[in-house]
Amino acid sequence: MPLHLPQDTAQVIGSRAERCESRSLFAARFADPTSKEGSRKTWFDTFISKNASPPVTSQLWHPSTASLLHGRLLSRLMVGMANGVMENAGLTLDRYGLPIIPGSAVKGCARRAALAALREWCESGVKPNGDDNLFTPLCLVFNTPEELLTCVCLVFGWVEQDWSTEKNKGGNWVSDLVWACAGPGEVFVRSACMLCEQLDAAIGNEERPWDSLPNFAGCIAFLHASPNRDPGLVLDILTPHHTAYYESTNPNAVAADTEEPVPVLFPAIKEQREHDCFTFPLIPLRNANQLLLTFAVCALRTGLETFGIGAKANAGYGSFDASESFNESVLEHRAAAEKRRREEQAAAELKARQDLEAKAKAAAKAELEAALEGLSPEEREDKKIELLSDGQFDSKVRAFCKDPKKGGPTDAEKPAILRALRGSRLAYWQDFKSKATKGDLATVDQAIRSLSKTLNLGKMP
Repeated sequence: MPLHLPQDTAQVIGSRAERCESRSLFAARFADPTSKEGSRKTWFDTFISKNASPPVTSQLWHPSTASLLHGRLLSRLMVGMANGVMENAGLTLDRYGLPIIPGSAVKGCARRAALAALREWCESGVKPNGDDNLFTPLCLVFNTPEELLTCVCLVFGWVEQDWSTEKNKGGNWVSDLVWACAGPGEVFVRSACMLCEQLDAAIGNEERPWDSLPNFAGCIAFLHASPNRDPGLVLDILTPHHTAYYESTNPNAVAADTEEPVPVLFPAIKEQREHDCFTFPLIPLRNANQLLLTFAVCALRTGLETFGIGAKANAGYGSFDASESFNESVLEHRAAAEKRRREEQAAAELKARQDLEAKAKAAAKAELEAALEGLSPEEREDKKIELLSDGQFDSKVRAFCKDPKKGGPTDAEKPAILRALRGSRLAYWQDFKSKATKGDLATVDQAIRSLSKTLNLGKMP
């Protein structure tokens, strides 16, 4: 496949371009937006065949104040399709090639669920409740819909357009806050008054209190979501059968069945395996409290499981299991994996120590053999005793009366010990005999003196 590179990239990579295995670099700098049909498919096949590079650390860093929600991707996911060089076929990748979900998409998913709950409450006039209602957890702690709207606004923030009471040309509300309130009625007004009070904003117009509200960024930050490991990519296909009809500006155009279908290829993120997940970090900012953080997590969980995230969510893409039971299983699985890691690390460290000790013993043995080479049997025993450390020699003397099988010296070692006590270790013997007045030391003292006489070495010094 011929590679198309920007000039600056070609100058840096040069002839190594053919060997590039970086998924993120390939997507950003190797794309050919002019390619069609076969060449386009070849590029996509090459792209999805590349794996994400292993990051420097497998541990995701999050601030200590972050609240983490884990969700397992149950179906294919497409996010950032408009961001890539290849038209309508991009993915959001990090520097290692791992697919990520941008924080803006995460925040939008949570906000959609929160507003949908408010819409049901305002439209029906009945607070969502019951185990079979998906929005019950979002409304549980609120007594009125305006309390819910106030919480939504504080969590997600707003701009001036969010408080617009106008309709667009299609007759729909410009503001989704107004849509959620089923119109700019009492709920809308009372919530704006509550927000003015919380933000210390003086109300200039009692009928339009929202005009006195400054723009607000929200109390919760939604960071991008990352997977614990690369789920992999797959090539998906969309086949419009009425391209001319959709592109036509003629209001009387007819979708005839005479058009040739035009397959459109695009990459998608694969569904995740068991125990794999995306991690969604939410961080409380200034003026945030536990209620707002808990509500944000609940809204995101509801949005992921109810509406999904990313493109083609209505067709089943981007669906997640973010339930409490799944989050508990993730923590349990990670705890078990961390325990295994620590055990394996401890076993590896123990083996390393044992190998080091074995090498040290082998080196000491080789050194001893070299020192004993060419010596007579008596000289060999003397050399062995000479090479003992002070502690080792002391142990040999104290075990003088013990059987060799229980740590005592052999019959060949005992004369060598005596010769050392009468010579190079005389200072040790002078100290030892001063202590050997009773007990085991006295027994050893007598045994040494007796052996010295038996061997005709004379009286011990």
